[in-house]
Amino acid sequence: MRPIYILFLFFVFLISSCTTSSVLVSIQRPADITLSQEIKTVVIANRTSPTKKNLAGNIIEGIVSGEGIGSDRKSSEYCINGLVTLLDNSDRFNVKNIGELELKGTGTSSFPFPLKWKKVDKICKSYNADALIVLETFDSDSRVVFGKPIKRTIKRKGKKIVELRHQAILEMKIVSGWRIYDNKKQEIIDENKFTELKDFKAWGRSNKEAESKLPYRNVALQQSGDFAGIQYGKRISPVWIQARRVFYTGKDDALKKASKDVKKNQWDDAIEIWKAMVNVNDKKTASRASYNMALASEIKGYLDAAIDWAKKAKALGDKRANSYISTLNKRKQDQKKLNKQLNN
Repeated sequence: MRPIYILFLFFVFLISSCTTSSVLVSIQRPADITLSQEIKTVVIANRTSPTKKNLAGNIIEGIVSGEGIGSDRKSSEYCINGLVTLLDNSDRFNVKNIGELELKGTGTSSFPFPLKWKKVDKICKSYNADALIVLETFDSDSRVVFGKPIKRTIKRKGKKIVELRHQAILEMKIVSGWRIYDNKKQEIIDENKFTELKDFKAWGRSNKEAESKLPYRNVALQQSGDFAGIQYGKRISPVWIQARRVFYTGKDDALKKASKDVKKNQWDDAIEIWKAMVNVNDKKTASRASYNMALASEIKGYLDAAIDWAKKAKALGDKRANSYISTLNKRKQDQKKLNKQLNN
């Protein structure tokens, strides 16, 4: 098993305030579902192309919605690309293709019948893959709405002028349906449909001006499709996310130095300073030093030690510690799930 700190590689950025500062850390979050460890290599297919039976309906929809003929088809490709990009950057799967495999489906938001296992087996064997991930359905809708105008005071040629600012919002709705075919067990191990909403906003001196500043629908479709693919990737694969952590600073020279050490990513030096303060008579100082030691332990990957330090901070009266203990306990649960998903 790899050391826990390797799973939790931290990139630190410092944001200061009066008595506290915060760091942004990158944490590996487990997938929403845990797939069998036997599934290591996957092939991805796009099954959103309509059959001849459904083609006419797709053309009419594109004209009526204003999204353009074949816009859903193009956006589904971006959806596949989003999934491929996320899986390529994960530690979980080996992706054998980039989504160029195309199959016929309904071309709507309705699921087609599952693929026959003979076809799934043929595809998986041709790519030497354990499972087939299929985008079975894809549908998009969009509309422009306008927010309530707001007043803004500006200076123009030395005079204060009150003007109205109008907001236009392009609302995108993406519905994607997925199946994962486990070829070895001949079992569909995930079948779900997801709705993703993404907004694009612009401001102007009138509704018309604000609307003119919105992205073109094809650009919005590209970004929304990509977003939907990434969201499904998070369901089946661990991902790295950013989280903010707070630590205590102060006017004391030692605490100032510790803060500078953190800014330089020199955590060992900061730990030496905080450790010397955890047993001082002043409860406030001791609790804050203990809280900081909890953070340092988490940074180092020692979650049990981090929880112990946070509990000590809580016992000394620190008001932030209780929430941090909950966060660390959730991290421990996630770690167990990660170990299972990554076979550590």
